[in-house]
Amino acid sequence: MADAHHAAPTAHAHPTLHTGLLAFASMLVFALYQMTVENSYAPMRPEMAVDLGVTPLQSGLISPAFMVGYALMQLPAGALLDRLGAARLVPLVALATGVSCAIMACSAGFVSAVTGRVLMGAAASFAGPAIAAVTRLGLPVTMFAMFMGISDMSIGVGGVAGIWGGNELQAASSWRTVMWIATAAALPMAVACWWLLPRRVFGAQADSGSAGALATLKELLANRDVRVAALLYALICGTLCGFGGMWNIMLAEAWRYQESEAIIIASAFFVGIAAGSPLIGLLAKRFGSRATMLGAMWITLPAFVVWIMVPVEVSMWFDACNVAVIGAGLTGSVLAFDIACHRLPSHRVASAIAIVNLAGMAAGAVLEILPAAILRTVSDTRLHEVQMATAAFPLMILLAIVAMRLVPKQN
Repeated sequence: MADAHHAAPTAHAHPTLHTGLLAFASMLVFALYQMTVENSYAPMRPEMAVDLGVTPLQSGLISPAFMVGYALMQLPAGALLDRLGAARLVPLVALATGVSCAIMACSAGFVSAVTGRVLMGAAASFAGPAIAAVTRLGLPVTMFAMFMGISDMSIGVGGVAGIWGGNELQAASSWRTVMWIATAAALPMAVACWWLLPRRVFGAQADSGSAGALATLKELLANRDVRVAALLYALICGTLCGFGGMWNIMLAEAWRYQESEAIIIASAFFVGIAAGSPLIGLLAKRFGSRATMLGAMWITLPAFVVWIMVPVEVSMWFDACNVAVIGAGLTGSVLAFDIACHRLPSHRVASAIAIVNLAGMAAGAVLEILPAAILRTVSDTRLHEVQMATAAFPLMILLAIVAMRLVPKQN
């Protein structure tokens, strides 16, 4: 029975809605697992540094090692998923994530910890393209934007689960125990993905063609929709990553919030992402990706200006709610995936998503560094310095609004 369920035919079977929804649910949990594991490092970092005997500089390098693995594997991940199918690859990737967590749990120093984080990032690079490929094959094309919006909840929920869950588990045990728990979770994750991603639907596609990865990359980069989507994702998701990664909490501290209050405000950003993602997807199904993204940016832009300019005396909870609105608005970036894949055949979706993802990740890295460069050129009070530095983020949103003119109105 299982062999028939996972046989690899020459063409894809038309899935039932039930099959598609179960497959999507498994991929949503898979992405949530990846995001939770990634973000769990932040609360564990101080204890790990002491336990491993690494310097502050080395401790700071362990975290971005994840992004190195993610970047190096992003395009190959998309090409492999288009060629071999999610049914074959995703269970293996889930197991690879468990291996990376085990390496971290057993690490005795800087090199082994970095190795674990690089492998963790390489495995996580499959999550976005895999969700897109499974959604496109398993569910109606008209629902693609909606379900991609729902899938973006994993960023917010995974951020909260990784930071708060990792902190609580570590307080009750140790950071190594947290990593062993993440390792143990990989096996049932792999089994669930294997069972809920039948190869007759999500296996290798008969029409994937014989073009190599480089030829596929050139073909997609020649596609105007893919290029525009990559630009929009770089501007919007790059802002989400750069601002949410460090500068949000730095701005709160510059407004003289206490550490506990700054953490509440920073967490509100992820809550906004988690709440806004499904709403963005539903609105896109009703009004289209272009109109929904444009509306989200027009809401996000003034919210950004208020957070940068309004004094702290207003209220911590006002600022937390405003930051949640920013997080929710920035989830409009997920609609770039629908713009990129709107006219693409299903056997090019994963590779297209990988290109768009890579653009957003690269921009996110730049937008963590750019405000720091601005900060070095400004000589004023600490608050005014941080205000000038973070002004780069609403500028990116303004550029995204302008770039939206490149998207056809029918999208």
